[in-house]
Amino acid sequence: MRWRKAMDPTAATAPDVPGVGEIDAGSLPSGLAVRLADWQAAGLIGADTASRIAAFEAARHRPRLPAALAILGFFAVALGIIAIVAANWDAIPIALRLGLHVALNLALGVAAWVWYRGQGEGMPRFRLEGALLLLSLSTLALIAHIGQSFQLQGDLSGLLGFWLLLVTPFTILVVRAPLHRWLWLLGLGCWLGSVLSDHWLSLHEWRLSGSAIMLCFAALYALRALPPPVDPGWTRHVGRASAGTLVATTSFVLLVLRPLLQETPPPEAVTDASIAAGIGFVAIAAAHALVPADRVGLRRGVGLLLALSPGLAVLPFMLEGTAAAIITGILFCLYWIAIAKMALVAHRPGLFKLAVALIALRVFVVYLDATGGLLATGFGLIIGGLVLLGLALGARRVMEWGDRLAAPAEEKP
Repeated sequence: MRWRKAMDPTAATAPDVPGVGEIDAGSLPSGLAVRLADWQAAGLIGADTASRIAAFEAARHRPRLPAALAILGFFAVALGIIAIVAANWDAIPIALRLGLHVALNLALGVAAWVWYRGQGEGMPRFRLEGALLLLSLSTLALIAHIGQSFQLQGDLSGLLGFWLLLVTPFTILVVRAPLHRWLWLLGLGCWLGSVLSDHWLSLHEWRLSGSAIMLCFAALYALRALPPPVDPGWTRHVGRASAGTLVATTSFVLLVLRPLLQETPPPEAVTDASIAAGIGFVAIAAAHALVPADRVGLRRGVGLLLALSPGLAVLPFMLEGTAAAIITGILFCLYWIAIAKMALVAHRPGLFKLAVALIALRVFVVYLDATGGLLATGFGLIIGGLVLLGLALGARRVMEWGDRLAAPAEEKP
């Protein structure tokens, strides 16, 4: 079996598995040959299946060096053109600069349209995604170019708002590439932040700055409910990004921000945050309920956890001293215990392991706070090391337990 011997040095003494055929290891993706051999040896696949998988992957696997060299060549040419244009920018008439930029946008739009129409005829999708990404970036640059050329007065919120107005229709309806989706979400977040910054003083005067942030987040989370023809991948992407941002922000506040702040914030700030927590609970719960499938079962619990997140982040700031430290640690552990439980039920072992690791980290931080200057001694370092080893062993045992619970019924002993 040539492909296994070429990829695995220990395969020279191993018996060949019949049926794979003479497939050159260099034509297979890295690591696939060894995995196929292991799967056959474990009885997961038969010889015919392994042969078909190897033949399929060998047929579509192509050397990447020529493509990489071509990309580097195009990149070098583009850098050269940019350098020449930048060096002679003032010498180029405004009409010519804007005309070329508009022509570039039109060319990208036509190319995207042609490649979009050709999707049903086997046209590679990466061409369409590349053209749409370049069109989106070029549109943003064109808006800034027009403002710079005619010395138009404006702010960041106006620039991003106009850009979103132009690119959102084709981005939502056509784009599938994660990079482009993240770019759009980043632009939307920057626009919302810029709008809030423009009105921050007025909002803060009325104790509504935090509430405005919560409403913006809930509106973004509500985009999950967009109906067809919006691609379902878009709704999943927005939902995961929103939920991940909320969980990460709450965890950061409980794990890092509140322990670092020794003093209680001013009363007006606490009032603002408390109002925001209440409005955030209602708004996030309502946004979660817009999707009928999220109103029952485990997903309803996920929505409740997300809706409670703003309140959990605000509560420690209402306390002082030791009580604040204890409540912060307890809330963080309970928060991630709930996430770990949901991850087990949803068969998400990666998320479960992350929750266990973060809880172990928080417990160790509590130990550091409790020991204080003891760690400056050799005896204290030994105790700290033993605590770390104990936490590592305990976390590993809990992760293994979670893996056993998440395993399919037929695989359990």
